Amino acid sequence: MIAQRVLCVALVTMVLGTGIGCDDKPGATAGSTPGSTPAASIAPDSVPTVAADPTPVASSAPAAAQQLEPTPIVNPMIRIPGGEFTMGSNDGDRNEKPARRVRVQTFEMDAYEVTLRSYMVCINENRCSHPDYDKFCNWGKEARYDHPMNCLSWDQAKSYCEYVGKRLPTEAEWEYAARGTDGREYGWGEGEPPEGLCFNRGQRGTCRVDTVPVDSAFGLRGMAGNVWEWTSDGFNADYSKPRSKDQKVYRGASFLEKDRADLRAAVRNTRLLNVRMDYLGFRCARTPKGK
Repeated sequence: MIAQRVLCVALVTMVLGTGIGCDDKPGATAGSTPGSTPAASIAPDSVPTVAADPTPVASSAPAAAQQLEPTPIVNPMIRIPGGEFTMGSNDGDRNEKPARRVRVQTFEMDAYEVTLRSYMVCINENRCSHPDYDKFCNWGKEARYDHPMNCLSWDQAKSYCEYVGKRLPTEAEWEYAARGTDGREYGWGEGEPPEGLCFNRGQRGTCRVDTVPVDSAFGLRGMAGNVWEWTSDGFNADYSKPRSKDQKVYRGASFLEKDRADLRAAVRNTRLLNVRMDYLGFRCARTPKGK
């Protein structure tokens, strides 16, 4: 499948013209070397056709998921009004403490995680570099065009967000977008996880981003499960010390998590910024004009 440059230019014109808008679980793989990745391509007949998964398995996602329309190249964004919330948890892991009040300014956040389909455009325009290619990496798999882009480093995620006129969210923005102002422990609230949440999937890997349910206070999808998400912030153990330049915070849990407690909105993890993992992806944020 060979991309036609004219299509890529059209897609990128569309993107830019709109202004664009728990860790180390068994079975996780780090991916292969970047040099072994196949070339990016987008079918000449508009966007790629969503193919059936080559290894169908039982899933809690809607049965008609494979008949859905392709996800947009430009990820829709949701406006998150500024406000104050309790960040962290005194009942959670050590690095979630101390819980404290934090004020966040108004911002916008991608409605769901950045997809392989979207990242391919950036590759074809030579603005993004190749992710890793391995069993649970979505790169190179036609059936996963609408799954989250994974197996890429912090710098690669940052580059994509900049390419579409956005940025990575801060850690505080991410947690606020997930849990809102009412102190909820889980993004969806305090009840049972909503049907279709993408976790505890073992060898089945990621889920299509628009088939997972809304699981956040402001209507975002995939904030608990599917892939962990890079944030812009460096890591520190207790929120008070200078943040690391080499280790970045990621949030949100993945398809590998089995324990419901790992889906809590306050859970935070860290990796060196050059690490690429199959359970780690991203979404972008943006500061509204005039803010």
